[in-house]
Amino acid sequence: MEFNIKLKKGMVLRGMISSPGEHIRAVVIFIHGLGEHIQRYSHWYSALNNKGIGFTGVDLPGHGLSDGSRGNISSYDLTDEMIEILYESVKNTFTGIPVFLYGHSLGGGIVTDYLIRKNLKLRGAVVTSPWLKLSFEPDRFKVILASLIRKILPGLSQPSGLVTEHLSHDNLVVEAYRSDPLVHDRISVSLYYNAMKAAENSLEHAADLRIPLLLMHGSEDMISSPEGSRQFASASKTTELKIWDGGYHELHNESFRDEVFEYLFQWIDKKID
Repeated sequence: MEFNIKLKKGMVLRGMISSPGEHIRAVVIFIHGLGEHIQRYSHWYSALNNKGIGFTGVDLPGHGLSDGSRGNISSYDLTDEMIEILYESVKNTFTGIPVFLYGHSLGGGIVTDYLIRKNLKLRGAVVTSPWLKLSFEPDRFKVILASLIRKILPGLSQPSGLVTEHLSHDNLVVEAYRSDPLVHDRISVSLYYNAMKAAENSLEHAADLRIPLLLMHGSEDMISSPEGSRQFASASKTTELKIWDGGYHELHNESFRDEVFEYLFQWIDKKID
């Protein structure tokens, strides 16, 4: 079912909400990655629904069907507000049901940074392949550009440089990504700067995380580095780290996706009981 929210400044973020019905046991609020959109996770929320778990999320600002220039999130104040609106909506709609926050890639970095700075009453959180450290050396020009002109031309965008073959070993997934009209390859200097600062904050303050976190990463991720996840988990007493041998960036789209889902579900199930 379509589900839209409006931020204070009028920006509309468009997404969906899916419920398994009266026997719902938990709800997941999902934050997707750079350049993509929430509907790429339709198979994931269907699997969760089959286990009695609801799912909701919206396209990030500047992504998918949401308002905003492609690839631009001017401030993480926007994603903070987005998460808080989603959380309040879920709590009001599904009274007394445990809530989990789940982020992938850029969304994973947004989630870890947010949970360190804020205090939501969540049963737990899940993060996959988070942007904590990149698996490649960032273009020096992009780093300089982001730091020097982000206050002058915050919306200036550049190609993200994503190598689509590094998403998954499944060629069908890669082809579907390339042909998806809602996918883009842009990132603004503001978003790049915000993502890098959020990653820095998460790694510096991982010990401050207060809720249970399942952190999963593929050992062969060539987009976001598994070393960032290892560093975070080593500093956090509430984080369980699972490295998937041979996995690329999108664990939910690998050939062993069913194993990933079962691991995820069992972790959530333990937190519900």
